[in-house]
Amino acid sequence: MGLFNFLGGKKNKEDEAALLEQQEAERKEQVIAELKEKHKGLGWPVPGRLNPIKIDGMEEMVFEDPISEERKDEIGELIYEEDLSLETLKFLSLQELLFLLTVQERFQKEAPIPGYEANHRKVYNEILSRVRDAKTLYVLFDLNTGYPFIDHGYINIYSCEEYAQEAVKVFEKQFRKLQVRPCKADNEAESASERRTFFDYLYYLGIENFIVDNGYYRAHFKRNEIVAAPGDWGGAGDKSPKNPALVFAMLDFLGEARWPVKYEKREQVLTVKEMRMAQAAQAAKYIVPMQHEGPVEVLDDGRFKFTADTKIRFPEIKSSDEKHFLPIFTDGVEFSKMFRNSEYRGAVFGFSDILKFVGDKHGVIINPAGQKIMIPRERMLALHMASQVAAAKNGTNKPQKRKLSETEAAVQSAMSGKGIAAKNTEEE
Repeated sequence: MGLFNFLGGKKNKEDEAALLEQQEAERKEQVIAELKEKHKGLGWPVPGRLNPIKIDGMEEMVFEDPISEERKDEIGELIYEEDLSLETLKFLSLQELLFLLTVQERFQKEAPIPGYEANHRKVYNEILSRVRDAKTLYVLFDLNTGYPFIDHGYINIYSCEEYAQEAVKVFEKQFRKLQVRPCKADNEAESASERRTFFDYLYYLGIENFIVDNGYYRAHFKRNEIVAAPGDWGGAGDKSPKNPALVFAMLDFLGEARWPVKYEKREQVLTVKEMRMAQAAQAAKYIVPMQHEGPVEVLDDGRFKFTADTKIRFPEIKSSDEKHFLPIFTDGVEFSKMFRNSEYRGAVFGFSDILKFVGDKHGVIINPAGQKIMIPRERMLALHMASQVAAAKNGTNKPQKRKLSETEAAVQSAMSGKGIAAKNTEEE
């Protein structure tokens, strides 16, 4: 009798477990059914506009949807998976992944989806890995600057040339002069220390935000999600400065200044961007090409310390209006464009030090083979004096709620005369 009770008890437990499992499955089905009902009114996403810019008299410019309604029905159901399979994601195209990510985010806002965080991360990571491992990416470059086109703080990267070319056509209607350039995601160097990706290059430009397949199904990413800040391009002993914030400010200003359009508050926008560029320029350290004779001490941060017996010679750049400028560089990438194989060595100096070297030259030109930002000598003096005044005030006054910082106000005041200019130049 005891044996039968034992066997019967075991069977009862199995039946009870099966019943609980069935009930849990039914409960989950009910939850999903109720969730789908809440999501029913949303409809599947469609491609959005490239950017918020509107042009009078023109219809809204939206690309053709690359995913059929039937395919959307199939992919959209994946958001209700309790544990989304990584194998399933591998069979989706990049546009299908971006569509799925868009559905996840939009539907989650309407009504929370079970397992959303984990599943969203899986889709997000799969897209990142596709971008990171791509042999070629198609990037929109601004012909007015020669660098990646910055639009509202982002650059546009495309997974295929066709999408990129369609975007160029739309931007043309916004009077942008852009060009699609294929960029290798990895230069495939044999030595790991020599490997440089397109995303490493973006670091030097200060570009940290990008959009994949803008105009179609898209997503916003950060550069450092693809790769960390790169090591020195100049070798293990390179202690040269890097000024990503300054380079970004210069590109952002130039892109705006050379955009041939008029709109309300354009002058205000340009003033703000120019002020930011001037602040960054005054605070930066630069590589300055020079030749020297006599004693010199190299400091730990790469700067040179001279004595009264040291003789120094600097190169000059002549502008189209016959004025002479001292060339200075934000990083080793820009320096190497002009002085990699020259007799000039690169030394690191701050803004105030460089001011002493200008002498009777008309000023400095930042990255003459790149952005070509010219700062006249009198503007350098004004910025330097303004920063000293601001620093003195900041050292004596207690911090207050921020509206406009002392430095910003000083720079704005310093720039009330002639502004910083960008000119075509030639080396003397």
